[in-house]
Amino acid sequence: MMIFSAPHPAVTMITKLPNPQLSDQESLTSSVTPKRATDGTLYTYVKKQTRRRILWTFTLDRGKALEFMAFVRAHAGSKIQVTDHRGDVWLGHLTNNPFEFDTTRRAAGSGSHPLGVRQERQSITIEFEGTKT
Repeated sequence: MMIFSAPHPAVTMITKLPNPQLSDQESLTSSVTPKRATDGTLYTYVKKQTRRRILWTFTLDRGKALEFMAFVRAHAGSKIQVTDHRGDVWLGHLTNNPFEFDTTRRAAGSGSHPLGVRQERQSITIEFEGTKT
């Protein structure tokens, strides 16, 4: 289970999401800059950063998707604390622009569901950039 809380440090809103799909990705945000001296010698400068960029893909039911959409609208530019499915705590920002929900399964009648309706499912990929605390 993943826990999103914002704004950090005076938390006013918390939302919990199920574990992401197995496609979560993590990468460094460091950069390498090549420079040439006047005599033609090549120098490279590495700008190291402790920030990391993480991508999580979630499949949510319609109610949870609406809850997360309200969380994003309220705290899109705020610093967010995320406790991921491995127990790591991250501080940073959501960097998606725009946040797009993709409907992967529409609601339809089903005899096996007690209400006769199959839940609508939505998928979203979240891009987060921050540091591990």
